[in-house]
Amino acid sequence: MKKTIVILLLIICSRTMGQDAQFSQYYAASLYLNPAFSGIYNDPSIHMNHKRQLQSVDIVNELTQVSFIFPIKPKGSLEQSLGGVGIMAFNEKSGFQGVYQRNSVFLNYAHNLKFGLLTSYLISIGVQAGYEMRKLNFSNLTWGSQYNAFYGFDDSLPIPVTEFDEQQQNAVVNAGIMYYYNPERNYLLHKYSAFVGVSATNLNRPNTSFTINSENNPPILFKYNGGIEFKFKKLFVTPSLLYLYIRQNQQFNAGLNMAYVPNADRYRARGSQLLFGAWYRLRDSFIFMGGVKVNSLTVRVSYDMNSTLFVPQKGVDLAQNSFEISIQYSLSKNLGSRKISNPLF
Repeated sequence: MKKTIVILLLIICSRTMGQDAQFSQYYAASLYLNPAFSGIYNDPSIHMNHKRQLQSVDIVNELTQVSFIFPIKPKGSLEQSLGGVGIMAFNEKSGFQGVYQRNSVFLNYAHNLKFGLLTSYLISIGVQAGYEMRKLNFSNLTWGSQYNAFYGFDDSLPIPVTEFDEQQQNAVVNAGIMYYYNPERNYLLHKYSAFVGVSATNLNRPNTSFTINSENNPPILFKYNGGIEFKFKKLFVTPSLLYLYIRQNQQFNAGLNMAYVPNADRYRARGSQLLFGAWYRLRDSFIFMGGVKVNSLTVRVSYDMNSTLFVPQKGVDLAQNSFEISIQYSLSKNLGSRKISNPLF
């Protein structure tokens, strides 16, 4: 019986790992989305995302990432960077009392290729290499053999699991490419700005099996992201989408992000901004976002309202809403004269 329970638990965790948990504010977690993003930013910046599912029971679903991006550019230049380096730390907890955990750290490098008059076109190619540690906390579970006939559960009794490792670790390699039209977002010379990117996760297909003397090589996860930004006086509007594909499983996200900039001039956004947006994750949830940018600090809050329209009645309790907060801090010393480097805001 205990073997059956453990096997079912491992299957559930494998499905979780196979789906590769995603942030709702995916562009705010840009290095997690596509390694090529480290070449897009013009200024050194720190990024943080935390997402938590609002459960009514003792089930944990949390995602956290912290990253630092440092552009490579000629000293003193305000032009688009030549590329960029970055570092990202990631943590995931899921299952009963967070029985499954994934911790990772990645180093990132991207190189830019510039084309056209005044660098109207840009291609950024990025690679990401890191180390991941996955843990399945069997100690968080209780087993029938640990119950004492006199006073019940006895945590001093050993856990009856020997066929599985609690901890598994490996190297991971990811890569991506981004194409950007009008990367300087100069709306005096161009009517719009557009971007598109493709990335691949788990290129080296590491062994992620918890079972001793066996292999489980996850398939490559492909991500496609794209969007186009228009300027309407003081309003910047960006329809965007994210598409994920892994082993014939698909996820599709589409929506609209907007930034109201009171001090916007004829061709750029300057000063404080009000941020808001909404998008839909197909057959999963409606997502609403609001935020503000003041000087070098940007804060966004989003809420995933999981849709029960496509969930069978018996599974309605599984449709849990989520909350996410993202924080971005720019280390630029010349905020007033810089273009915004984030493709959305």
